[in-house]
Amino acid sequence: MPVIRFEAADGEEYTAIGEGLTRPAREAGRLRTDVEGTKYAIDHADGCAVCGASVGAGEAFYLDSEAGEVLCEGDGRERRVERSRDGQPM
Repeated sequence: MPVIRFEAADGEEYTAIGEGLTRPAREAGRLRTDVEGTKYAIDHADGCAVCGASVGAGEAFYLDSEAGEVLCEGDGRERRVERSRDGQPM
């Protein structure tokens, strides 16, 4: 599964997603269905798995569904580059 980039987080704890992203979110163990006002959301309250930076509202972030990790903009971009070098889907 690719490392997915999200353009902007909705808030510091979660970001609403559409049905098409539920599979990678579930695979990563980050799918939430208990958020008021949205059917599905990705939990990113713990911040970047590499550097610990929080994901703020409006900030881009990445989801690595294989590793179950949320990554900040810089670490996510780096992970995508690493995966592309290994011949894996980005």
